Amino acid sequence: MKKKKNIIEDDGRVIAPMNVDGMPWYNNQMPSDSSSVEKSPSKNKMGSKETLKMIFRLYGILLPIALLFIGLFALFIVFTGHVWLK
Repeated sequence: MKKKKNIIEDDGRVIAPMNVDGMPWYNNQMPSDSSSVEKSPSKNKMGSKETLKMIFRLYGILLPIALLFIGLFALFIVFTGHVWLK
C-alpha cells in the first residue's frame, strides 16, 4: 500500500517571527497585524525606584536559598571529614 502524502498549506499565520536585526531578510517596517508578538516598548519601562525594588526583592528571595546551599555544603565537608579522617 502506498502512503498518502500530507499536503501542508500555508494559512498565513505567524508562529514565530523571524524578523531579526542583521539578517538579510530583515524588514524595518513593523507589521500592522494586531496579533504581533512585539509590543510597544514604552509600556514596559520602569523607573529607578521600581528597578531597585525589584533587585532587592530578588536578593531577598535568592539570598536565603544561597545560604542554605552554602550551609549544606559546609555540613557535608564537616561530615565527610569526620567520617573519612577517623
